[in-house]
Amino acid sequence: MDDRTARDVLELELHRVFAHTRERVFDAWRRPEALIAWMGPSPAIHAVEVEMDFREGGHYRIAFDGGNGALQRVRGRYLTIDRPTRLAFTWIWCELSPADEVETTVIVDFSEHPHGTCLHLRHLRFASNRERLRHAEGWRGTLDKLAGHLDDG
Repeated sequence: MDDRTARDVLELELHRVFAHTRERVFDAWRRPEALIAWMGPSPAIHAVEVEMDFREGGHYRIAFDGGNGALQRVRGRYLTIDRPTRLAFTWIWCELSPADEVETTVIVDFSEHPHGTCLHLRHLRFASNRERLRHAEGWRGTLDKLAGHLDDG
């Protein structure tokens, strides 16, 4: 008998190759000024505030401007920081009522690739397939913006 719930198996997985070193790609995740430059699913929805205590057990908060005047906030805690190979953190949307808050986990692995770095992102433990699909679209756009940031810098 399988004791896993649907929530345990609802996850997304993305891969992206960047023409940059693992250190450069990893470091884009560890500085507030870098995150503000690329974090967010589209040019219309972008990070405007980032607070982070970038250490294992440290917390972060990111506020996104959704273009409608209201900020959307996400918060979490760093679980694993292993530069330049792995970053793992929790992810919780703050606008939800405490009863509806769902803590998910994001794991980002950085491996060497003939063309630079392969980023492998897994986002785990979604409450619904709708949320999983919404986040998959968001992460695709975010990784597009990360590519632009790395190429520009």
